[in-house]
Amino acid sequence: MKTQIIHFGLAALLFLVSCSSSKTLPATIDKVTQKVQSKDYVITVNYANPLRGRQIYLTSDYDLKIKNDSAFAYLPYYGVAFVAPYGISDGGIKFSEPAKEYSIIPNKKNNGWDIRFKITTREYQYQFFVNIFNNGRSSFTVSSNQRDAISFTGELK
Repeated sequence: MKTQIIHFGLAALLFLVSCSSSKTLPATIDKVTQKVQSKDYVITVNYANPLRGRQIYLTSDYDLKIKNDSAFAYLPYYGVAFVAPYGISDGGIKFSEPAKEYSIIPNKKNNGWDIRFKITTREYQYQFFVNIFNNGRSSFTVSSNQRDAISFTGELK
C-alpha cells in the first residue's frame, strides 16, 4: 500500500512539473512574435540531425540569421553530397544571400510559426523549413537536390 501511494505521489509530481514547464510566458510569446514578424532574428544551433545517422551535439557556435530579406548561415553538414563543387575546400552550409519566396504562417497548433524560404548560392540551391515555437525553441530542415537533407535544433536569440 505504501509503495502504491509513493508511486502515485511521484507520478503526480512528475505530471505537475511537466505541466508547469510547458507554460510559456506572455512576454516570451510577444518577443518571439515580434522577432519573427520583423524578420530580424538568430537561431543558435545545438544539435544536428543528419538524414543518415544519429543526432550530433554541436560544440562550436553555429547559427542561422535572418535580417530583413537576407539569410546568413554558418552550419555544419553531415551527410551525402551527390555533387561536390570544384575548388570548394570548406564543407558545411555557409552563405550570405537574399531569401526568396519567404513566407511566415502560424503553425497548426498555434504555438509558434512555420517559416519557409529558398536560397540560391553559386554551388547549391537550398530550401529551409523553419519551426519557431512560442517558448523560443526552434527546429529547421535544410533540403537540397544536391545533398541529403539535414535538420537542426536550437534556440531563438
